[in-house]
Amino acid sequence: MFFLFWGFLVWLSASAIFRLTGQFFFILTSPVLLIVSYILVIPLIIVLTLPIYRWKKLNSNQQLKAAIFIALPGMLLDTIVLIFFSDIFTNLKPETDRIFGSWLLWAYSLILLSGFFYKKKKS
Repeated sequence: MFFLFWGFLVWLSASAIFRLTGQFFFILTSPVLLIVSYILVIPLIIVLTLPIYRWKKLNSNQQLKAAIFIALPGMLLDTIVLIFFSDIFTNLKPETDRIFGSWLLWAYSLILLSGFFYKKKKS
């Protein structure tokens, strides 16, 4: 349950950030800024997942399951959010929906991949 709740909080926070400041991240006329937004999510996902796995003392199998549970709430909720993209993200141009969707897939893929980075504890 903890990881589902954590995933929901991550989704809610990210949605709020993009609702309020998304116009600064997804500018179609600025490929450099778009690339930066894709790159910056890598350390963000690392910070939001790996320390939690260590804190909860998960083994490799549990870590894979935790990664799925972290990604699941956002993936499910974003299927609805993307249908109403223009109504929810009024600060973003409608044509940025494809970039936003692509960015979401990238971020969720990184969350799922984080489940594979198990670091064995030194004895």
